[in-house]
Amino acid sequence: MLAALAGGGAGGLGGAAMAHFLVTLANRFGGAQDWLRGPYGPPFFDIAFYTAVLCLGIALGLSRRANAWLLGFLGPFVGMAFPLAILTRVARWGADPRSAPTYAWVYSVGGIYIAATWGTLLALGAAAVSRRKWLGALCAAGGAFAGYLLEAGIWKLFPNAPFYWAPDRLVAPPVELLDGLLTGAGLGLGIWFVARRQNEKVSAS
Repeated sequence: MLAALAGGGAGGLGGAAMAHFLVTLANRFGGAQDWLRGPYGPPFFDIAFYTAVLCLGIALGLSRRANAWLLGFLGPFVGMAFPLAILTRVARWGADPRSAPTYAWVYSVGGIYIAATWGTLLALGAAAVSRRKWLGALCAAGGAFAGYLLEAGIWKLFPNAPFYWAPDRLVAPPVELLDGLLTGAGLGLGIWFVARRQNEKVSAS
């Protein structure tokens, strides 16, 4: 259990730190916010790349298999960048300044982000176990969600703590590091729980 918590937590922590560093560097010197974006809609490259590097870090901390690493990176990146690259070229929501405000982009980007992120976490859980992959997927996502709830509780307990600072700094703020740490640790705990149950059944048989 400790190895799963430490591996997932360290991977998430390192992934969050590296993701923030790379995204900030790309925005500072390359204008990465507009990469892959069409003439309409909001920028999305930075959030897609950030999430991809974060999930890659978690995958590196929990697995030695290259396919898990590829899944961790490509799942969020392709899952967000591909549909949004298309939408920002064909969807003209709010393009006319005389039109009423629209929340279509808010819902679209939010829905795609949630689907790509949690889809990747489910897939990592399924890939980490040999049998009953659906259970591995659910437990991994459940562990990650438990990490999110713990993080939200910490914010509530310490509302005045310096969790945030200027986003253009190369060092990730504590809120991002905490998110990566708890998400990775929770995911690792969920995978460990399923793997232990499966090993117990194999030993008993």
